[in-house]
Amino acid sequence: MLVEQVTAWWRADDIRAFCRAARARANGASLPGELEWLHWAEAYAEQLDPLRGALEAPPDSPASRQALAEFLRADPYAHPWPYDSDGRWAPPDEALTEHP
Repeated sequence: MLVEQVTAWWRADDIRAFCRAARARANGASLPGELEWLHWAEAYAEQLDPLRGALEAPPDSPASRQALAEFLRADPYAHPWPYDSDGRWAPPDEALTEHP
């Protein structure tokens, strides 16, 4: 998550630098279409920039089978894994039965 945020920040900064250079090159004589495009590019850079709002730590991802094995003291492969491929809780399809 951190690397993604830094990459987005660099990209936003590069786009802004490009827009500044394009405006300086035009020296105030940009064509109307060029100005519209530069406004769009600057707005796009603003959307990319992770520093435009408050930063929050990403949520913890679920632990892997290997990480839990030592705590469970069981074979983590013996039972269905409760997380789907995106890390969301996904209980097994089998119905739970009550024990008397």
